Amino acid sequence: MAPSRPLSAKQSSLTQTTLNGSFVQPSSRKGTPISDPRRISKPSRGTTKSAGRTNSNRIHTDVLLSIKPEHLTNIANRRKNHEYRKYKLAEGVSRLWFYETRDGGRGRASITHIAVIPGSIRYTPGFVPTEPFGIGNEDFNAGLKESKYGYPILELHELIHPVTLTEMKTRWKMGGAPMGWQYVERDLWQDRWGENKDRSAKVRNGFKNFEGHDSKEDHIP
Repeated sequence: MAPSRPLSAKQSSLTQTTLNGSFVQPSSRKGTPISDPRRISKPSRGTTKSAGRTNSNRIHTDVLLSIKPEHLTNIANRRKNHEYRKYKLAEGVSRLWFYETRDGGRGRASITHIAVIPGSIRYTPGFVPTEPFGIGNEDFNAGLKESKYGYPILELHELIHPVTLTEMKTRWKMGGAPMGWQYVERDLWQDRWGENKDRSAKVRNGFKNFEGHDSKEDHIP
């Protein structure tokens, strides 16, 4: 029997890992696993963009927010001519879509009104005009409210067909009543507000006239 030959330096550095005698080069670093060609990398989570609504579907001049029935009534009756909030809306926002809360059955739990505000005026305490009178103006100017910003109500429009909470969830795929504020989606905007030429079929004047109302308060800045 011929004497066995010692492995060459090149062969001794290889490791047999298969049944057919093939050799592979082990990792040069201790503790580093040898790659397995059979292993398939899984795609990392979060790399696929959501198929949901994008920023281009939003109307950046219109925001949706909740309001209690009593405050909405005061706006409609022109006793309240500013809407006060803790947050500052972006420049250019010029319409507030009011979701009237249920409030123990006193409200309709629906989007019922759209208020027009100046796109560039965001009052801070001490700067709201004292005339004409409006509920909450004096307290806001004195810093007695939690709200930090005031928005003058220029116009108020009532939706002929309010958007109920059920419709918000089913047709418009909204999670529910708004918390804070959110931009109005384009499809909803087109359906309930739209262009001037067909708006008369969607909204009517939201201000109410009633006897004994002081004409001094009729003017909304």
